[in-house]
Amino acid sequence: MDCPATQVGHHKYSNNMANNNDARIDAFFRIFQNRINAAIAQLPPIVGNLVVNDALDNFRKQSFDGQPWKARKGKTNRGNGRQNILVQSGALRRSIRVIRTTANSVTVGSDLPYADVHNNGGEIRRKARSETFVRNRYTRGKRKGKFARGTTAGQGYSFKAYRYRMPKRQFLGRSAALDTAINRTVKRHILNALRLR
Repeated sequence: MDCPATQVGHHKYSNNMANNNDARIDAFFRIFQNRINAAIAQLPPIVGNLVVNDALDNFRKQSFDGQPWKARKGKTNRGNGRQNILVQSGALRRSIRVIRTTANSVTVGSDLPYADVHNNGGEIRRKARSETFVRNRYTRGKRKGKFARGTTAGQGYSFKAYRYRMPKRQFLGRSAALDTAINRTVKRHILNALRLR
């Protein structure tokens, strides 16, 4: 009768050790999971910054995913004989930014109305219209041709309807190089959060 009692006590002791080990393992994986969750929550703005910099780099290289943009016609600089595409004023390039982030996504884009047609290409249509311009200029003397104060009668001008096919000059979007950079950054960020190298 003594042996069974000893065996029962032995099994009870082993179960307590197993429970303690399970609790430690659970605690370890909770910490592990919390670190992963925290790292993932930090990723959207990090990835967004990568996408913005990639778009700016496309402006610098005048190409997208290794494909050069279609050249402009008849537009050159006096200095180097050419003018960079899509950067006449720099407004489009400066408008590229992170628009919105969520817990698991990021949106990068531009709020300029003409950004989409430059990025994706498309047809621009303009209806026929008439406009009136007022030209107040001196007609005599040293100031001839310069604007004068006061008002004069306006002159009307008419413009015909026209269509123009805008070539696609993509600067924003997924590419093989960008996907590789994002995957590398995500992996490094999570491994750093877990201190596993």
